[in-house]
Amino acid sequence: MLKNSASEWGLISRAIHWLVVLFIAIEIALGFWMEDLLEVYTETQGDDTWVLLSMNGHHTIGLLILFLAFLRISWRMNHPIPDLPAGYAAFQRILARTTQIFLYFLMVFYPVTGWAVASASAAEFPVFFFGLEIPRMMAPRTDGSTFAYDLFSVTHQTCWKIGAALLTLHVSGALWGQFIKKNHILMRMWRGHD
Repeated sequence: MLKNSASEWGLISRAIHWLVVLFIAIEIALGFWMEDLLEVYTETQGDDTWVLLSMNGHHTIGLLILFLAFLRISWRMNHPIPDLPAGYAAFQRILARTTQIFLYFLMVFYPVTGWAVASASAAEFPVFFFGLEIPRMMAPRTDGSTFAYDLFSVTHQTCWKIGAALLTLHVSGALWGQFIKKNHILMRMWRGHD
């Protein structure tokens, strides 16, 4: 079944969900690796090959997450979502839906702040998408001001911390439902049914 029903997630929703999960896992690792490489490069001004490769991967996956976020939000707005299993208290239902809304927001806002960080950087590194240079959101400042870079960098790092908390809440809720409540909520997202 491609589309969602009142009790099951369809193949399209599940595919987008798990693709985003995979991309986020890779993106986090690439982000930390890229930061380490940039730090070494800044200190040594050595070979930038690995810096550019890590940036290419990080930027590309970030923009793919942004695309998938818009696709997922559009799909969700135009297709019903399955009800939560019976047995959830009102506050649990509100918490689950609120967490999902904030995760959707972060899937858009987080990549945009990353694009803004890369755009505001005074470094001459380009913003990549599958190895192709894409336009920056803004021209790098030549007057020595780092306000925009600092602002977007702090915002991007704050998104990481908020995202980690939301993901912990989301995953904990799914595991709690699956293994404690035994309502098969995790299996519904994995297989589409109980």
